[in-house]
Amino acid sequence: MTSPSKTFCILPWVHLSTRPDGQMRVCCTANASSVGVTNDKIGGGNVGILKDEEGLPNNLNVSDFVSSWNSKYMKNVRKQMLAGEEPPSCRKCYEEERAGHNSKRMWETRYWKERVDLDKLLTETTVDGEVPPQLAYIDLRFGTKCQLACIMCSPHDSSGWIKEWQNIYPTIENKNVKEIWQWDNKGSINGSSYNWHKQNPVFWKQFYEQIPHMKQLYFAGGESLIIEEHYEILEECIRQDYAKDMEIRYNSNGVEWREDLFELWKHFKIVRFHYSVDSIHEMNEYIRYPSKWTRTEEVFHILDTQTSDNVEITVACAVNALNIYYIPDFIKWKLAQNFKKINMWPFGAGGINCHFVYWPAFLNVKILPNWFKDGCEKKYEEFIVWWTANWELGIPTWHKGKVTKEEWIEASYGINRLKGMISFMKSDDWSIRLPEMKDYLEKTDLYRGNDFYKTFPEMKDIFNE
Repeated sequence: MTSPSKTFCILPWVHLSTRPDGQMRVCCTANASSVGVTNDKIGGGNVGILKDEEGLPNNLNVSDFVSSWNSKYMKNVRKQMLAGEEPPSCRKCYEEERAGHNSKRMWETRYWKERVDLDKLLTETTVDGEVPPQLAYIDLRFGTKCQLACIMCSPHDSSGWIKEWQNIYPTIENKNVKEIWQWDNKGSINGSSYNWHKQNPVFWKQFYEQIPHMKQLYFAGGESLIIEEHYEILEECIRQDYAKDMEIRYNSNGVEWREDLFELWKHFKIVRFHYSVDSIHEMNEYIRYPSKWTRTEEVFHILDTQTSDNVEITVACAVNALNIYYIPDFIKWKLAQNFKKINMWPFGAGGINCHFVYWPAFLNVKILPNWFKDGCEKKYEEFIVWWTANWELGIPTWHKGKVTKEEWIEASYGINRLKGMISFMKSDDWSIRLPEMKDYLEKTDLYRGNDFYKTFPEMKDIFNE
């Protein structure tokens, strides 16, 4: 079925996303819709977070899962989409599309149209936007427990940041950075808590009632592989005999996991493991601090050779101001590894998968000065020529002869993705935020003993305008 409007996204009909503090949102990227060139909180700020009748954020400490599904906020999003309007929650996707980038709205809608009955969903949608609570796809984030303190993260999403935030935040001088990077009341809003999933029988009852409807479970940060409730859910899906029909997805740093994880995965229809790696060597260690590249490489090879055939492994690269220039180098490294399954065709056209960083805003790719953006574009153009000549490096043996060069060229996530990334980067000038980036990186470097200028030498002059 064709979409009912040009602004339609299927996610508000099949999906709900949680935050580590128990807040619920339209999807995992909806919050980014309020990020812009200044801190003016586009769309009223905090968009994408479900709100109750009083306008306070719904969260699973004080709200229940099922009634939030048909909250006034969710119903309004659905009605706006059906009317061809752009909900403020979804501004991020529409702007990416206008800049030539393949957005989450586009790929998720295409993906789920093949897995659910859209006609039935639309028929069941009431005039005021209510939909039966039979969720096919749930994004679960159980608190902030994590071993890393990635440069684009904070205590809101990683416990690994808490001690460093307490030491670095008081030294920040730029008022915009202080506003963006605040952690007031330890992040608690409207009774939210990073332990929302503990002692919460209403949530667990409603969640397990949804298992028969679920087609996909998505686990993300903190770090799900070290959170016990994640394993309890896998075991319960297996016990109820639904695992064989379910897909599970991860965004994970892959630093460590429970010994029986790979055995549990064998019970599921498909496991899509998006390995969160953002660059190579010391650049990845800087971005995903304090990870070590030797361990990152080791995990690449473990995932590539020791996981069962139902497990798909892709690279989930968070594209930001620090790494966009180096993405071609990352793809070349990946292609040279001769992996058996990691990002083999069609995933990323054999390269890597990419998504943009919006928070903190001063690490978004739009912040870079125009001369540096031009240099990125030139590097990508040269790389695309090389990759086009070596396109078969990402085609596994079982696809040889089944994929034409023309099909590869037209793939959504290969060279078209790279072109879209450059187009998006150049679509706006956020360079007014460069002093924010400079203050933030210099303060974190001082505390961590890192050196931005040494680690990313091609970027050493970006603050000199």
